[in-house]
Amino acid sequence: MEIGRIQGAGVAAQAGMAAGKPAAGFAGLLGQAIGQLQSVSDSANTKVNALATGQDVDLHDVMIALETESLAMSLATTVRNKAVEAYQEIFRMQM
Repeated sequence: MEIGRIQGAGVAAQAGMAAGKPAAGFAGLLGQAIGQLQSVSDSANTKVNALATGQDVDLHDVMIALETESLAMSLATTVRNKAVEAYQEIFRMQM
């Protein structure tokens, strides 16, 4: 499984503007990203469980899935931390 950019970000905005409807927005994109993160995690868990139960699974596939999950979680944590920092910076602004 490959981690890529959030699918539909540009397409949703273009489709929304063309049809006169509002774009999916940040909440929709965030929901998609969380869904992709869950999918990566589920894939890694499935491969680990298959290895643990003695099924025919290549060890390198399991390790790649675990590393992919680790990188995805690390990215999600970094994005969350940056969002919190941005919120705090906006909160500290004087009006």
